[in-house]
Amino acid sequence: MEKEIRNLHGQKMGRKGRETRQRIMDVTLEMLKSRSYKDLTVSDVAFEADVSSSTFYVYFEDIEDVLFACVQAAALNLDPLYEVFNVPWTPENLEANIRKFVDIYGELWEKYRIELRVRNLEADQGNLRFLNMRIETTRGLLQALGKKIAQINPSLENPQQIAIAIHAAMGALAAQHDIGVAGATKQTRKQLSAGIVELLYRALISKV
Repeated sequence: MEKEIRNLHGQKMGRKGRETRQRIMDVTLEMLKSRSYKDLTVSDVAFEADVSSSTFYVYFEDIEDVLFACVQAAALNLDPLYEVFNVPWTPENLEANIRKFVDIYGELWEKYRIELRVRNLEADQGNLRFLNMRIETTRGLLQALGKKIAQINPSLENPQQIAIAIHAAMGALAAQHDIGVAGATKQTRKQLSAGIVELLYRALISKV
């Protein structure tokens, strides 16, 4: 059953309303490819979406509200990351599964780069709305990764902390463009991803 969506007046949206709301979101994301979200105005977005400003306010309170809706929509499409954990990781396929996990993470970040960067920027600046969203959308992933690490290598004392560290490194890497995290070293994102794969693989096969 399709989830019921209501506008800011509490009215259930039909097909036309949902399409208008989505068009405003799509236009906002498209505009963010060439300008900062701090520079966006309601009138700019409404003009590009071919709606009036009053129509904009039927669906969103302000620009931040549109951005939050975009971040929410992106968060619903991160399931492929969890699917990697649903298959057994064995000594034979361990490195391949780690590489798949890192690759999928990078692909999703590339697909939802704008939404995730906005989420992180706002969260880092103390915007509780986006900070809570980041916590909610990463908690499950961190728990799943930590559990997988503990299962594969029970000798590790801090599997959850390792998961947090790996996730932080992956996030920092994914947020960069093709020059990579350390542009001066001429490392591409692909090369740096390989480094994360090796780091996690060696942590999982290490024995105390």
